[in-house]
Amino acid sequence: MNGTERAKQLLTGDVTFAAVGKKGERISHAKGVAPILETVKAEPDFLNGAAVADRVIGKAAAMLLYKYGVAQIYTFVASEYAVEYLSDKSVDFTYDNTVSFIVNRDGTDMCPMEKAVLGTDDADEGERLIREKIKAMKG
Repeated sequence: MNGTERAKQLLTGDVTFAAVGKKGERISHAKGVAPILETVKAEPDFLNGAAVADRVIGKAAAMLLYKYGVAQIYTFVASEYAVEYLSDKSVDFTYDNTVSFIVNRDGTDMCPMEKAVLGTDDADEGERLIREKIKAMKG
């Protein structure tokens, strides 16, 4: 079984994110980009070379996963922005469905994280914009 298959297996019940790397497995129940940022904070190099399965991947998550060296990404739903961003990257990206964009949690607009990174394709800049947006939303 490869890493992606194992990560997909872990994505059951209320698990929203699963990563399988050289140093083991990580799962999260958090939403949005939080599981990625939490993993990086706890263990900065864990995602390097890892396989990740996530329920939803928008451009913001795609940028973070690419920046931190993820080798394989699987998702149920990918935004067209994520697909476009990862199309020329050295990441094995598979998904079941695409949507024009990721919607926010109340379904009224685009996800604020995806919206924050639309103007850049630079992963470092993308992370800075994501962290700024999170800080602004927390007040």
